[in-house]
Amino acid sequence: MDAGVIWWAVGALAIVAAAGVAAWAARQSRSSAQRASAAAGVLAVHRPNPDADGMEYITVDGVWWLPGSPHQRAPGTLTFDADGLALVVYGSLVPTVAAQGEVFVQEAHDWETTPVILGRTHEGQNWTLLDAGGANLIGPRVTQSSYRVRMALMGSHIESDQFIEALCKFDYLNAWAEPPSLTDRIPGSSNLSLRSGNVDLGEAAIGTARIRLVAGAEGKVADDRIDLEQNVAFSISISAAPSRSIVNEWVRPLQDLLVFALGRPVRLTDLHLRPKDSAPREGLVKTYFEAIQPAPGPLPQRSSIMNYTAPTILTFRDSPLPFHALLPNWFALRSELHEVLTLMHAPYYAPFMFSEHSYSSIFQSAEALAHARGFSGREKSREAHRERVAAIISASRAANIDEDVIAWAERILRSRNDKPLADQIQDLVKSTGDVGKTVLTASPTFGQIAAGARTGVSHGGAQHALDAVGRYWYGDILRWIVRARMLIDLGLTASEVERRIVERAGFQHAIDEIRTR
Repeated sequence: MDAGVIWWAVGALAIVAAAGVAAWAARQSRSSAQRASAAAGVLAVHRPNPDADGMEYITVDGVWWLPGSPHQRAPGTLTFDADGLALVVYGSLVPTVAAQGEVFVQEAHDWETTPVILGRTHEGQNWTLLDAGGANLIGPRVTQSSYRVRMALMGSHIESDQFIEALCKFDYLNAWAEPPSLTDRIPGSSNLSLRSGNVDLGEAAIGTARIRLVAGAEGKVADDRIDLEQNVAFSISISAAPSRSIVNEWVRPLQDLLVFALGRPVRLTDLHLRPKDSAPREGLVKTYFEAIQPAPGPLPQRSSIMNYTAPTILTFRDSPLPFHALLPNWFALRSELHEVLTLMHAPYYAPFMFSEHSYSSIFQSAEALAHARGFSGREKSREAHRERVAAIISASRAANIDEDVIAWAERILRSRNDKPLADQIQDLVKSTGDVGKTVLTASPTFGQIAAGARTGVSHGGAQHALDAVGRYWYGDILRWIVRARMLIDLGLTASEVERRIVERAGFQHAIDEIRTR
């Protein structure tokens, strides 16, 4: 009997024997990455340093009440700090009026979510709190009620979590968009002309929604002083939707685009929303809400994302796809490959992950992409698989193997025609054209090594398992491969993808590292 068939049978039986452990390990690794990415998915607009780029921590004193009980008001304090958004009210927000002859009984209700709480500061500024979780204590002896708040809106009173417009800013958006200068030198003069209004850099339609990339200026202009700072934002006009939906379905995809394009974590620094029933002249309201984000740093410059060593592969100015095509393509691709992006971006937002978990996350991202592109499936045709199973069974009977053992082996082997994970990764690498050729020239058995490292991470004992340094570089190459393939799926030509990946210093350095392993 052919030796390859024998080794296939041995390997298949070994896979089956380890299936329970492997499946558990994969679930554990995947759930770990998804928990990290889920935390990353609820975008934050705050960090501990109030002077850093982003929304500052706040403490707001005022009076608070429920929309249906405007006369039942209680003093309290809203805080936004490292522990999130919290409201402490000194008393009860629930009216406590007893009928004649009745006696109040102090009640401690179960934890519940109050959709809306309204407030006003001592200076007259309005606030709206959405989805405040806590126990609405009832009774005249209630001295304090505490709530955890999902989102706070400054400057407006609303009674419905419905919005029709959003304006979001990110720390790397100015550098990625490269807006035109605020000033222009007047020919033949030493004077400058100053632009202080908004400029639309691009516009795209996604279904009934409209997204604009807008460059503006913030600051003060006086007779004796000009102090302006340029900023770029995404302006999103949509049908009425709740705030959570806006963050998850519109803001997060735009953030993912920047993370994918720049190859680094990106922070949401500001989010304003327009309530559904607001008057046309009313402005957007500023929001505060908590989540995990990377630590703030200096305001990124264009040079920081376009230098030779930067992992940037796509910007607004150098995109071969115009903005009106880029955004619809991206939203469609992200919807299809959401799991791929979640797993690939998770380590950016959970830098505390062990290196093993980080590698597992990026490998599972590549695995999910290989499956989405049809590189999983059968190893052999049905007929070829039946023939090799029959050969094993025939040889086993000739060797007088116990019939119970043969029946068990036949039952298992007939179901083991799935393509090996190493082959799936190898096919994914090949699908990226010259990018893949560069990888396979440096490491001809890249798929086998990468899959073996994943096996070692999941349940140990794998042959030829990579050490921590090796996992880092193979994981880095896997990330380049996933990004390259997604550029192809986004609509870029093979030559464009090669230029954007192969010529990057980071990619070339990673190639040199895997060549020596």
